[in-house]
Amino acid sequence: MTCNVGSIDRSIRIIIGVVFLLIGLVAQVGAGLRVGAFAVAAIALATAFVRF
Repeated sequence: MTCNVGSIDRSIRIIIGVVFLLIGLVAQVGAGLRVGAFAVAAIALATAFVRF
């Protein structure tokens, strides 16, 4: 499969993943928003590291 993520896109996805991970861990939000933040973080980080 062809690499679909450039270096700038990969960096942005890592930053977004870390930010949402921190929001899920630190922010005083409800359980639904916490799970949503973890889901967004997992998808962003996974696609950044797999480069797809």
